Amino acid sequence: MDFQLDEQSLRMAEIGKQLAAEIAPRAADADEQRAIPTESFAALRSAGLYGAGISTDLGGLGARSMAWLATVEQLAQGDASTALGFNMHYVATRIAAELPSFDPEVKKHVAALVIDDGALISAPLSEPSSSSLLPGTFLPTVTATRAADGGLRVSGTKMFASIWEASDYAFMFARPDWSDDPTSVIAFLLPVEQPEHIVVEDVWHTLGMRATRSNKVNITDAHVPAELVLGPIDDFVTNWIVAQAAVSWGGYTGCYLGLAEGMVGWLTENLGTRTAKGYAQPMGYHPTISSAVGRVATHVEAARLMMYQAAWNADTTGPGLGTCHAYLKAKLMLADAIGRLVELGTAAGGLNALMRPRGYERMLRDVTTAAIMPPNAYACAEMAGLITMGLDPSQAPSLATA
Repeated sequence: MDFQLDEQSLRMAEIGKQLAAEIAPRAADADEQRAIPTESFAALRSAGLYGAGISTDLGGLGARSMAWLATVEQLAQGDASTALGFNMHYVATRIAAELPSFDPEVKKHVAALVIDDGALISAPLSEPSSSSLLPGTFLPTVTATRAADGGLRVSGTKMFASIWEASDYAFMFARPDWSDDPTSVIAFLLPVEQPEHIVVEDVWHTLGMRATRSNKVNITDAHVPAELVLGPIDDFVTNWIVAQAAVSWGGYTGCYLGLAEGMVGWLTENLGTRTAKGYAQPMGYHPTISSAVGRVATHVEAARLMMYQAAWNADTTGPGLGTCHAYLKAKLMLADAIGRLVELGTAAGGLNALMRPRGYERMLRDVTTAAIMPPNAYACAEMAGLITMGLDPSQAPSLATA
């Protein structure tokens, strides 16, 4: 199989590479201050990336899975927090613009908000009682009631709401109070500027990805106008976790892929050129160092090939259990590759790699969440194993929902 990128993916990758160089200088300060680098998001807007996930018939770029993976793979090498946060905008806009069950007029309205008005949309999908080991727990706990104007009133709590404070709207799901089906949800865009109804708790003081500001958000009777109510999603686990694997968690897996590649690049550059006192050759000639770099580069490249194969599956065969299976295996492979990178690469880099001004230390902190971002690496292994054996993941005790 030829893993060469198509024309659109090559163009998007080049845009991502150029932007990575532009946003990289802001990454250290944003990490230190736990601040969303708004200038970096402005640069992404100016480059036309806000419409990446929106189909061309609605005025967007229509970037499919492979093209978007190529983009975030590059962006993450400049600033992983910006890449991860902005990927949630891609998730929100692509899902909002293409799900068949959503209102066509609302899709057009969302596209206009993003492309014409430059709206940034967050996608807080995690629940306060959820676990990345248990995909079924991502059923929304936010509730929605019908409002008199045809819109909604929503209440509840969201966790890990990346870039909420920089966004204009939040793409969200809620359980409609008019339905008895616990797996039925309704999707909408929530205007975030409702201070009397929405309160952000600053709890995101964490090891890595600090500039995503993935805080807790408490929502009480907030209003969703009728023109921002997208529509229903039935059988949430099947139609979201399985059918939307390429979109809902494929892109941010690509962010961690790019981050891992950045770490390998740092090791290659520093260990391949730095000379120890008293030696004439670069320290990379030491067999322990060359073996470590060889191993981690091989693991990361294997993960890259699996990620692009999964994206190719998504673009050519569409959503389904086979595509989900490919993404599960790719994310698991990447988590394992990063584990080896952290173990072998950091030891080979030595204390010099841990000096904060050098840049590797921030990447090391950022990459630690790769294995626990949903689906958790253990969940990936479990579900991949079940699908490999021809078993139904929804019947597994650890994945079943009440």
